Amino acid sequence: MATMKLSTLVLTVSPKLYKLLKKEELEAEVIVRCELSEINEEDIDEIIAHTIEFYQNSPHH
Repeated sequence: MATMKLSTLVLTVSPKLYKLLKKEELEAEVIVRCELSEINEEDIDEIIAHTIEFYQNSPHH
């Protein structure tokens, strides 16, 4: 298990999605429970969706 910025994860797994995210989303810390090589595009889509949802609903941003 590791913690990393979403930007690092996106650039590793699906770089084409990088430009679609806001700075605050890219700076978000996410927990990865497996090896990066095991994460596929479906996984990254789900992680991104949760991150976007968090920042849209969070009064703290």
